[in-house]
Amino acid sequence: MEKEIASSTRALDQLEEKSGKITKEIQNLEKKILEIGGSKLLTQKSKVDGIRLHIGLANDEITKAEVAKMKAEKDSAKLETTIENNKNAVEEVIKELEDLDSQLETLQEYVTALREKVDTAKSAAENSKEDLDNLRTELHEKEEQISQFRQKEVRCSIFSILPFSKREPAF
Repeated sequence: MEKEIASSTRALDQLEEKSGKITKEIQNLEKKILEIGGSKLLTQKSKVDGIRLHIGLANDEITKAEVAKMKAEKDSAKLETTIENNKNAVEEVIKELEDLDSQLETLQEYVTALREKVDTAKSAAENSKEDLDNLRTELHEKEEQISQFRQKEVRCSIFSILPFSKREPAF
Protein backbone atom coordinates (compact mmCIF):
# COMPACT_ATOMS: atom_id res chain seq x y z
CA MET A 1 0.00 0.00 0.00
CA GLU A 2 2.82 2.37 0.65
CA LYS A 3 4.07 1.68 -2.82
CA GLU A 4 0.68 2.47 -4.21
CA ILE A 5 0.49 5.64 -2.18
CA ALA A 6 3.95 6.60 -3.33
CA SER A 7 3.14 5.84 -6.95
CA SER A 8 -0.18 7.71 -6.67
CA THR A 9 1.64 10.62 -5.04
CA ARG A 10 4.18 10.65 -7.90
CA ALA A 11 1.34 10.49 -10.44
CA LEU A 12 -0.43 13.31 -8.61
CA ASP A 13 2.78 15.38 -8.60
CA GLN A 14 3.26 14.77 -12.29
CA LEU A 15 -0.36 15.71 -13.00
CA GLU A 16 -0.05 18.83 -10.88
CA GLU A 17 3.11 19.74 -12.75
CA LYS A 18 1.37 19.20 -16.09
CA SER A 19 -1.74 21.10 -14.94
CA GLY A 20 0.47 23.94 -13.73
CA LYS A 21 2.16 24.06 -17.15
CA ILE A 22 -1.27 24.02 -18.83
CA THR A 23 -2.55 26.75 -16.50
CA LYS A 24 0.52 28.87 -17.31
CA GLU A 25 -0.02 28.28 -21.01
CA ILE A 26 -3.69 29.29 -20.64
CA GLN A 27 -2.68 32.46 -18.82
CA ASN A 28 -0.10 33.21 -21.48
CA LEU A 29 -2.70 32.62 -24.22
CA GLU A 30 -5.21 34.87 -22.44
CA LYS A 31 -2.55 37.60 -22.25
CA LYS A 32 -1.79 37.19 -25.95
CA ILE A 33 -5.49 37.26 -26.80
CA LEU A 34 -5.96 40.40 -24.75
CA GLU A 35 -2.91 41.96 -26.38
CA ILE A 36 -3.96 41.01 -29.90
CA GLY A 37 -7.74 41.40 -29.72
CA GLY A 38 -8.22 43.31 -26.51
CA SER A 39 -9.81 46.30 -28.15
CA LYS A 40 -12.02 44.08 -30.30
CA LEU A 41 -12.95 42.05 -27.26
CA LEU A 42 -13.82 45.18 -25.32
CA THR A 43 -15.89 46.43 -28.27
CA GLN A 44 -17.72 43.11 -28.52
CA LYS A 45 -18.21 43.03 -24.77
CA SER A 46 -19.65 46.57 -24.93
CA LYS A 47 -21.98 45.51 -27.75
CA VAL A 48 -23.07 42.45 -25.78
CA ASP A 49 -23.73 44.63 -22.73
CA GLY A 50 -25.72 47.08 -24.89
CA ILE A 51 -27.73 44.22 -26.38
CA ARG A 52 -28.36 42.83 -22.89
CA LEU A 53 -29.58 46.27 -21.83
CA HIS A 54 -31.90 46.44 -24.87
CA ILE A 55 -33.12 42.93 -24.12
CA GLY A 56 -33.85 43.96 -20.52
CA LEU A 57 -35.74 47.06 -21.70
CA ALA A 58 -37.61 44.99 -24.27
CA ASN A 59 -38.50 42.46 -21.56
CA ASP A 60 -39.80 45.31 -19.38
CA GLU A 61 -41.89 46.60 -22.29
CA ILE A 62 -43.18 43.08 -22.96
CA THR A 63 -44.14 42.72 -19.30
CA LYS A 64 -45.91 46.09 -19.36
CA ALA A 65 -47.68 45.13 -22.58
CA GLU A 66 -48.78 41.80 -21.12
CA VAL A 67 -50.13 43.55 -18.02
CA ALA A 68 -51.92 46.10 -20.21
CA LYS A 69 -53.31 43.26 -22.36
CA MET A 70 -54.64 41.43 -19.29
CA LYS A 71 -56.19 44.67 -17.99
CA ALA A 72 -57.72 45.34 -21.40
CA GLU A 73 -59.14 41.80 -21.50
CA LYS A 74 -60.67 42.27 -18.04
CA ASP A 75 -62.06 45.67 -19.06
CA SER A 76 -63.39 44.16 -22.27
CA ALA A 77 -65.15 41.41 -20.32
CA LYS A 78 -66.65 44.02 -17.97
CA LEU A 79 -67.76 46.15 -20.93
CA GLU A 80 -69.31 43.12 -22.64
CA THR A 81 -71.24 42.40 -19.45
CA THR A 82 -72.30 46.05 -19.25
CA ILE A 83 -73.33 46.00 -22.92
CA GLU A 84 -75.37 42.84 -22.35
CA ASN A 85 -77.04 44.40 -19.30
CA ASN A 86 -77.77 47.56 -21.27
CA LYS A 87 -79.22 45.49 -24.13
CA ASN A 88 -81.51 43.78 -21.63
CA ALA A 89 -82.48 47.14 -20.14
CA VAL A 90 -83.17 48.54 -23.62
CA GLU A 91 -85.35 45.52 -24.43
CA GLU A 92 -87.31 46.09 -21.22
CA VAL A 93 -87.70 49.78 -22.01
CA ILE A 94 -88.88 48.91 -25.53
CA LYS A 95 -91.46 46.52 -24.08
CA GLU A 96 -92.61 49.19 -21.62
CA LEU A 97 -92.77 51.71 -24.47
CA GLU A 98 -94.88 49.31 -26.53
CA ASP A 99 -97.19 48.85 -23.54
CA LEU A 100 -97.40 52.61 -23.08
CA ASP A 101 -98.09 53.08 -26.79
CA SER A 102 -100.87 50.51 -26.54
CA GLN A 103 -102.30 52.24 -23.48
CA LEU A 104 -102.02 55.62 -25.24
CA GLU A 105 -103.87 54.27 -28.26
CA THR A 106 -106.60 52.85 -26.00
CA LEU A 107 -106.88 56.18 -24.17
CA GLN A 108 -107.02 58.09 -27.44
CA GLU A 109 -109.84 55.84 -28.62
CA TYR A 110 -111.61 56.39 -25.30
CA VAL A 111 -111.15 60.17 -25.55
CA THR A 112 -112.43 60.13 -29.13
CA ALA A 113 -115.51 58.14 -28.10
CA LEU A 114 -116.04 60.44 -25.12
CA ARG A 115 -115.78 63.52 -27.35
CA GLU A 116 -118.35 62.02 -29.68
CA LYS A 117 -120.66 61.43 -26.71
CA VAL A 118 -120.08 65.00 -25.49
CA ASP A 119 -120.81 66.35 -28.97
CA THR A 120 -123.96 64.22 -29.11
CA ALA A 121 -124.97 65.44 -25.65
CA LYS A 122 -124.30 69.07 -26.66
CA SER A 123 -126.34 68.59 -29.79
CA ALA A 124 -129.13 66.96 -27.77
CA ALA A 125 -128.95 69.79 -25.24
CA GLU A 126 -129.21 72.37 -28.03
CA ASN A 127 -132.13 70.46 -29.55
CA SER A 128 -133.72 70.21 -26.11
CA LYS A 129 -133.24 73.92 -25.61
CA GLU A 130 -134.82 74.62 -28.95
CA ASP A 131 -137.64 72.18 -28.12
CA LEU A 132 -138.01 73.82 -24.71
CA ASP A 133 -138.12 77.26 -26.30
CA ASN A 134 -140.71 76.00 -28.79
CA LEU A 135 -142.72 74.42 -25.98
CA ARG A 136 -142.53 77.64 -23.95
CA THR A 137 -143.67 79.64 -26.94
CA GLU A 138 -146.49 77.19 -27.54
CA LEU A 139 -147.40 77.22 -23.82
CA HIS A 140 -147.43 80.99 -23.84
CA GLU A 141 -149.68 81.00 -26.90
CA LYS A 142 -151.97 78.42 -25.29
CA GLU A 143 -152.05 80.42 -22.05
CA GLU A 144 -153.02 83.50 -24.04
CA GLN A 145 -155.74 81.56 -25.79
CA ILE A 146 -156.95 80.21 -22.44
CA SER A 147 -156.84 83.71 -20.99
CA GLN A 148 -158.87 85.05 -23.89
CA PHE A 149 -161.27 82.18 -23.62
CA ARG A 150 -161.72 82.83 -19.89
CA GLN A 151 -162.31 86.48 -20.54
CA LYS A 152 -165.00 85.56 -23.03
CA GLU A 153 -166.41 83.03 -20.62
CA VAL A 154 -166.47 85.59 -17.82
CA ARG A 155 -168.27 88.08 -20.12
CA CYS A 156 -170.70 85.46 -21.13
CA SER A 157 -171.34 84.52 -17.53
CA ILE A 158 -171.77 88.11 -16.57
CA PHE A 159 -173.98 88.70 -19.58
CA SER A 160 -176.17 85.81 -18.68
CA ILE A 161 -176.48 87.04 -15.09
CA LEU A 162 -177.42 90.60 -16.02
CA PRO A 163 -181.00 91.46 -16.76
CA PHE A 164 -181.87 91.58 -20.35
CA SER A 165 -182.20 95.33 -20.45
CA LYS A 166 -178.70 96.08 -19.24
CA ARG A 167 -177.06 93.82 -21.67
CA GLU A 168 -174.75 95.31 -24.14
CA PRO A 169 -174.23 93.81 -27.43
CA ALA A 170 -171.35 91.39 -27.51
CA PHE A 171 -170.13 92.80 -30.72
